[in-house]
Amino acid sequence: MYYIAQLLGIIAWFILIISYWKSGSKKLLYLQIAACVFFALNYTILGAFSGLLVVIFEIIRDYLYLKVKEPKKIFYISIIVYLIIAIVTYNGVLSLFCIFASLCDGYALTNKGNKAVLYSIITYSLWIIYDLSYGSYGTVVAESFIIISNTLFLLNCYSIYLKSDDLRIEKGFSITNNMLKIFNKLDKNNYDDEYIWSISKESEIIKNNKTDYIFIYDDDELIGYINFIRIPFDKFDEITKNKEYIDIDVKDIKRFSKKVGNYININSICIKNSYKNDKTIKLVSDVIKKYLLKKEKYGYKINGLLCVSASKFEEDILNYSKFRLEKTLEEDNNIYTMEGSRLNKYLKE
Repeated sequence: MYYIAQLLGIIAWFILIISYWKSGSKKLLYLQIAACVFFALNYTILGAFSGLLVVIFEIIRDYLYLKVKEPKKIFYISIIVYLIIAIVTYNGVLSLFCIFASLCDGYALTNKGNKAVLYSIITYSLWIIYDLSYGSYGTVVAESFIIISNTLFLLNCYSIYLKSDDLRIEKGFSITNNMLKIFNKLDKNNYDDEYIWSISKESEIIKNNKTDYIFIYDDDELIGYINFIRIPFDKFDEITKNKEYIDIDVKDIKRFSKKVGNYININSICIKNSYKNDKTIKLVSDVIKKYLLKKEKYGYKINGLLCVSASKFEEDILNYSKFRLEKTLEEDNNIYTMEGSRLNKYLKE
């Protein structure tokens, strides 16, 4: 039975990891319920009854998180449940570690960005202590992997934290369906219809890792984003020379390369109207430059930049950054570029 317990723990983690790759809250919830069943069997066999009750309760808690607008209220209510579990299943101090872990996890799920990643490291560290005490070594391996990967994420990924009053800027690594809906809503408030990509098109590009995002937050609210894509020189040349707006197809978009120079289209610089001011223009301009400098630092040579300004906010940022006005389209929107000595000077200033 001991080896069966280890196998059940590994299966549970395998299902749980798959769940995070699935779009849609229903699919994610169903898979996490399935994972919970295997975790429950794992802890039952090992006699870890506090862990058993905790993982069952987590499914109920997470379901409620998905259904309410203010998950922190659910978190505060859940503290009472954790106290009851602690009293009923107490079997020494180590039996409480799964409760501490789940409390930390519950609070992490009410946060976003790097805070959530940091809390997840604490959560899985506590789970490792609990699982080791009950001999659930299969789950310890998976938890250790997550701790290592999240720690590397915090240390090595470049999250740009710049503050302008309460604004926070982050490099985007994970795009959810809900975020895509927010992007689409922002687009509709900033651009004419011909400049707006559908959610399905954006999803297809993201799925193939062919785009970079920077998120703009006010506290925990996503209020803007910047989108960078790499296009071939032929497309770059076609867009800059044509008198009409040329849209970019999914097939035109390439992964960023270290082998050849990159032509980058700044596809969107979008923010809520109430945040458009001189401070934000400077903030976003600085973030774009920092992003490009990071690309160069990591070996992605930049040969040219392009942006079709489809809003006054984009135009103000491009002028502030001293992009070259290439031409005005028939729709009265402008094409801006930066190449050669102008680009080299921009990246060295």
